[in-house]
Amino acid sequence: MASRRRMLLKVIILGDSGVGKTSLMNQYVNRKFSNQYKATIGADFLTKEVQFEDRLFTLQIWDTAGQERFQSLGVAFYHGADCCVLVYDVNVMKSFDNLNNWREEFLIQASPSDPENFPFVVLGNKTDVDGGNSRVVR
Repeated sequence: MASRRRMLLKVIILGDSGVGKTSLMNQYVNRKFSNQYKATIGADFLTKEVQFEDRLFTLQIWDTAGQERFQSLGVAFYHGADCCVLVYDVNVMKSFDNLNNWREEFLIQASPSDPENFPFVVLGNKTDVDGGNSRVVR
């Protein structure tokens, strides 16, 4: 059997406060969900190993606070990121409208070598709230 090559990938999750960044990360990594809301202070990260073909990837997923007062921490947390996940709440139009601000702030603070081709993923969250009746972003 061929030896597996391991690679570390740093993923940053950004979006307004309360859009569900922590819940998404916990669901993806631990398969656990909690209805209780607890704001993230600063940043936290979890790791998950994923195999693709003959390679093993360790995803270091950074969950950041959505509050403006923590954005100054960005340079340290964003540095060396390989991907950025932008999250919005489908029931709050402003959280969707703010995605471009999050993207721009990330590019300024992370200073990726090729900003035009840096990988971003956009996730609409909370589609299950109110049976979908509160949804404003379609």
